[in-house]
Amino acid sequence: MTYPTVIVNGVSVRVDKDGRYNLNDLHAAAVLKSEASESQKPSKFIRSSSLKRFVRALDARGQKSPLEQYQSLSVVNGGNQQGVWGVELLAIRYAAWINPEFEIRVYETFREAVLSGISHMNNLNRLDLLIATETEQVSGCARTMNKWGRGGRKKLLNNARERIIEQMDPDMVTIMQNSAA
Repeated sequence: MTYPTVIVNGVSVRVDKDGRYNLNDLHAAAVLKSEASESQKPSKFIRSSSLKRFVRALDARGQKSPLEQYQSLSVVNGGNQQGVWGVELLAIRYAAWINPEFEIRVYETFREAVLSGISHMNNLNRLDLLIATETEQVSGCARTMNKWGRGGRKKLLNNARERIIEQMDPDMVTIMQNSAA
């Protein structure tokens, strides 16, 4: 599944393969517009006991199977994917922790991404229906052409024409050919 990339305050918020958004990117977007301070980094946000309860509740709801543990929050130290990663609900909760106006902007950005995805899906469905309809029409034309072509209905009609001409008086055939010209 491909998750939507969102842009907040001109900063592209990365998303990992599991659909978690990089909270460090959200922090950078908030700092860019002076909506957050350096003390509001994601590493501080995730230390809250209320957030830990929230994450446990999210993880319990999203559990795929007893063997496969779902994680709504992931902290990656080092590498290309370094940072704090959270599902959309955690990203919005983090934005609320930073600043109410920033929360509204982040929420609207996520909602816009979803609505845009729905709109694209609607357009794709319409296009698929159009393609299927036109494919059926073209296939019908191809079947008709196939029946008409070499050895088909055209040959049958021409043979019938020739038989009728053979049965006609030769003088009448000449008159018909001259009047057709």
